[in-house]
Amino acid sequence: MLSGRKVTIEKPQIQDADVLQKWYLDKEFRLLYDGYRGNSLDMVMAEIKAGRDITDPHAERLNFLVRAKHNNDPIGVAAILDIDRQNGHAAIAPGIADESKRLLGYGFDLMVVLCDIVFYDFGFRRVYMRVNDNNQLGLRSALSFGFQAEGQLRDHIFTGAQYVDQWMLGLLKDEYENLSVVKRWKARA
Repeated sequence: MLSGRKVTIEKPQIQDADVLQKWYLDKEFRLLYDGYRGNSLDMVMAEIKAGRDITDPHAERLNFLVRAKHNNDPIGVAAILDIDRQNGHAAIAPGIADESKRLLGYGFDLMVVLCDIVFYDFGFRRVYMRVNDNNQLGLRSALSFGFQAEGQLRDHIFTGAQYVDQWMLGLLKDEYENLSVVKRWKARA
């Protein structure tokens, strides 16, 4: 289990499949979170069973269940995707599924935990995110965190019966280490 100030993340277990499926079936959450693969209970359970651990040197993807640190309730999911050890980068996909927990610092803390894994546990140079244009909260959050817009893929994703642009946002390790907002956040821990 890995933790920040407000969240803990852990590899999902079979007993978490029902809550994961509930979130993946939630149309609003699916518009916000880009890391799920399927929403049938069988698909969710298969993904849990096939899940890799952070210590697995062959893992190309890691899935996490996100819990509120103060009461251990599940509040979301996260993934580290496209782990590229040769080139030293990976994508992150944070997702606070519990709507009542959004805008309360859980998402920010989750991004800190995920970036710390990519930069310090893996020793990578770069982390990136893909954020759909219809997820303005996610886009604003990532940009205010310190991610830089690196590109816009026009009409790249078909969601909600329409095509939307997808933004590529990136952050380098030295940029992350110089983010005053992250320094202040960690100092309060």
